[in-house]
Amino acid sequence: MTRMKIGILGGGRWGQALARLAQAAGHDPLVAYRDKAEKPPHIIPSTNDPPRVAQECDLLIAATSASELRSAIKLARPGPGNRVIIAGRGIEPGSGLWLSQVVQEECDAVRIGALAGPAPVDEILNGGLCAGVVASPYAEVRALFTTGLHSTRYRVYESDDLAGVQLAGAFVPVLATLLGMATTLRGAGVGVHAMVVARGLEEGGRLAKAIGARPETLSGLAGVGDLMASQATTAHPNFQAGVALAKGDRSQGPRAIAETIVKLARASRVEMPLTEAMVEIWKGLDPLEAVQGLMSRKATKEHG
Repeated sequence: MTRMKIGILGGGRWGQALARLAQAAGHDPLVAYRDKAEKPPHIIPSTNDPPRVAQECDLLIAATSASELRSAIKLARPGPGNRVIIAGRGIEPGSGLWLSQVVQEECDAVRIGALAGPAPVDEILNGGLCAGVVASPYAEVRALFTTGLHSTRYRVYESDDLAGVQLAGAFVPVLATLLGMATTLRGAGVGVHAMVVARGLEEGGRLAKAIGARPETLSGLAGVGDLMASQATTAHPNFQAGVALAKGDRSQGPRAIAETIVKLARASRVEMPLTEAMVEIWKGLDPLEAVQGLMSRKATKEHG
């Protein structure tokens, strides 16, 4: 096997976790970190010269938050020869753009993909096992990422549904917040928990179909898998944001993402009552009143 040099934009814990996975697969990561904003990763090869990473590595993995992606791409300046995998999640705050669109706006790289799935950072850094799905319309991009990170520690699955994987990456945090809220409310139990999971994924599937993605992507690692990981521990930040929301703290959680998803759904004429209710709660609606409103909706078919 030929050793690859894999560039990782972002020296935070997620970037370091991905670097460990590249090492486990027998390759050489090079992490680009930012002075002042980030510290040099411990042990892992790194540089505070992001353009160097783009010049030396064909495969670049952008391991930043949605709000930091644009600046990371501007700093690294990937070119047409780079293959860029977005390992962040969500939608860019303010613009409402998918993260693949952000990359396309800020550099000359044209072959882009996205990574999603249940990959808890703490578990990866402690040697745990996990899996993810890499999506791109380009088979070459998917194959390069799979070669670079697939190992006995990290199973990589491939998909050509870039829109679906990006939607899942944005939507799962909203559902995880809803679960945290729902399981905290008085009178809620496992029945409510199960209903939120099932109906929430149904909503996501309807929107996926409307935007040209595949609904079944929400049933895979990027959707169900990631959601199960998000609610498996009450310490998860999105779950905790939902707990806070149930207690009246509206300062936490992926509100901007939920609002953007609702706008997209309305433009696509897709009903998303759970997501719409979450947005109204962030705006001030009492959570119990929102639940009562959802439960009093007219009976309908489960699918369709």
